[in-house]
Amino acid sequence: MRLRVRLLLVLLLGIAAPAAWAQGDDAIAGAVPLANPALLPKSILALRGPQGDTAQLEIIYDRTRDGSATAPLTAWVGTDYFAVGQGSRLAITDLRLRRRFIVDRQQQSLANLSLYSAVMLRRVELIRRMGIAAALAKEGKQAKTNAKPAIPLSLDRFWIESELGIEAPGGNPAPLDQRQDGATVRFFHGGLNVASIGPGDAAIPPALRHAYAAFIHLTLPVHPRIAQWLGRGGAVPVSLDYISEARGTTERIALSLREAHILAADFPLPRTLSLVLVPSGTNDPDVALIRKILPRMIEAVGNRAIDRAGGIAAARRAIDRDFSGGRKFDAALRLTELALRWGRSATACDAATATPCLGKQRIDALLRDDPRSAAMFEATALQDHEPDRAIEIWQDLDRRDVAKAYVVDIFLGRLLSERGERVAAGQSFIAAFSGDPEIPTLYRELGDHFGRVSRLDLAWLCYDLGRALPDRNTPDALSGIDTVEQELATTYPALF
Repeated sequence: MRLRVRLLLVLLLGIAAPAAWAQGDDAIAGAVPLANPALLPKSILALRGPQGDTAQLEIIYDRTRDGSATAPLTAWVGTDYFAVGQGSRLAITDLRLRRRFIVDRQQQSLANLSLYSAVMLRRVELIRRMGIAAALAKEGKQAKTNAKPAIPLSLDRFWIESELGIEAPGGNPAPLDQRQDGATVRFFHGGLNVASIGPGDAAIPPALRHAYAAFIHLTLPVHPRIAQWLGRGGAVPVSLDYISEARGTTERIALSLREAHILAADFPLPRTLSLVLVPSGTNDPDVALIRKILPRMIEAVGNRAIDRAGGIAAARRAIDRDFSGGRKFDAALRLTELALRWGRSATACDAATATPCLGKQRIDALLRDDPRSAAMFEATALQDHEPDRAIEIWQDLDRRDVAKAYVVDIFLGRLLSERGERVAAGQSFIAAFSGDPEIPTLYRELGDHFGRVSRLDLAWLCYDLGRALPDRNTPDALSGIDTVEQELATTYPALF
């Protein structure tokens, strides 16, 4: 199967983490990759290490929306994080680990999410909306004067970029003028005063300014260039009034500083919380699918007793027994699973670990004469060029008498998902994970399945759990996600 380095343009079942994770927390704190979303708070804090500079800026703004008072904006900014409080909920953005921790203080629960998924979702939405705006503009040019489609203000480039906090690449930048009005700085777009900022005297320590700028970018729906200006200011504004189209209507938001001061505080993640990987109480079919598969994922990620050499040798012996017993299709499926899990080199004959051992030429000769094995290899060759034909071949294969029938589902899951048959694809993914949850390709393909409908939170949950598998044979199908994340951090440094 060809592994692709691309990302499609695209948490547990609302219950606490298994006891095995809690019991092994101390032992795995230094060994589990940072991407593991199943870590408990104690391990997260250990991964962060000593806080070092404990300076923390506490900010409280009184807020009105179209003149009516709403809940105040309360935030805490540290050297490499910021947190925003709303009722019993605390949303922590960790710029060191590049995670988002959602703490429900009433339920004493934690959701450990990827910051990359949040930024990618903004990018995907930016591309989608800019595409709609471009299509409407083109339609307007082609239409008669009295039939031009109205383009809503929310699809204007400036307002798209303001809501999402990132600028679109290429083309002419959205017009934005800065003017001084006494002590107040005003920003104008198309003649409209879109933001007014009153200077303050509460200084932001230099060590906190990057995290403060990220807080502005990711929290307030103001244009990225206004957010950049605020981040460079060096002081907390005493007032910030802006116009927002984030909720589909024009609203005037006014922030008035109640207090801003420096505290000495550690990273604000409580040490004892129950872990929630997916929300409960939802009928979302994608959430329902991940709920069915997550227990097998977590079992695989938590399996520390991996004997790579022994596992490969045992598989090779089973393959040789299949050939000796005339079960050629069984052997073909075992070989495919072995290559997907440990890499193609694992299928090479090594007399030191597998005796007897059939070489590649002998295996090729044996499988060439087996109709089902030949059909399987034909489908593999066709899947990127003639996917419909490949699906037909995979589905026609008789798997009733083989032990590794789920290997076929690994291929079917991807192809059916790409064709838009999401229910059938989901059934294939369930079967494949039930058979062998330790294959990295499965985590990539299931993540891409969610990414196709912009469920990037679930996509990154799969990618992160897959990269937390013990003893991965890299580079593998998930290595492309590392590349995507590096590109996001390079493209949007203010958000990381």
